[in-house]
Amino acid sequence: MRLKYKGFTLIELLVVISIIALLVAILMPALNKAREMGKRAVCLNNVRSLTMVWIMYADDHDDNICSGHTVGSWSWVDHTGLDNYLNQEDQEEAIRRGALWKYAGQNLDIYRCPTGKPGEARTYSFPDSYCWLLDNGRKVASGVFGTAGANPSWVITRRSQLKRASERMVLIDEGFATPTTFSIFYSQQRWWDPVPIRHGLGTVLSFGDGHSEAWLWEDPRTREFGTKAAALPNPDDASYWREVQYGNRDIYNLVKAIWGRTGFALTGR
Repeated sequence: MRLKYKGFTLIELLVVISIIALLVAILMPALNKAREMGKRAVCLNNVRSLTMVWIMYADDHDDNICSGHTVGSWSWVDHTGLDNYLNQEDQEEAIRRGALWKYAGQNLDIYRCPTGKPGEARTYSFPDSYCWLLDNGRKVASGVFGTAGANPSWVITRRSQLKRASERMVLIDEGFATPTTFSIFYSQQRWWDPVPIRHGLGTVLSFGDGHSEAWLWEDPRTREFGTKAAALPNPDDASYWREVQYGNRDIYNLVKAIWGRTGFALTGR
């Protein structure tokens, strides 16, 4: 008796392959979104942990906080004498020299978002509101205050100066870490440093009470500027795009989180 062997025809095989390909195409965006959400969760935990470390430092130093600047032994990271900010080894050395290193458990990972690019050892930055240097033992504001419009006397050097701590930003996931603190115009509706485009067209922030939040940018001009900057080898080169953007709520919200106030009204010219 002749045996019959059952199997797939070529057409049936092609149909199965097509169905599998269709399912993969449907599932990939969901998988990518889940993966990104996982990375965002790690980033949120990193900035929250670093903020708690920052609070511990203040507790051990009679309420004095380290500087958000990146030069000097009193700064959270110290690039003094190092060649550049685009070199991973220099970035790691700056972290190890920084005032928070021993409080951070000597853990490089919490200084960097998992979405960071190769060569980026640090993706987080303090804003100008914590930027100061020591001059003959005296703390002197060292941010871009003259141009940006903020008052140097508003710089925070002691944790007790931080009023409404739950509303005041401490760290931002900047992505490419600029050479000093994160800067933004205080009295004008325009960006200074490139806009961080992280975790689905937004970024992650931590606040003075120790909590962290993920912010999504609302204004399409914010997203456009940030996306163009992020495509550059050095996003800091995007500074020439700093056009005035009237009514940009992202600028307003970020300035208020940094300084606790703004130097402009949200609407109108």
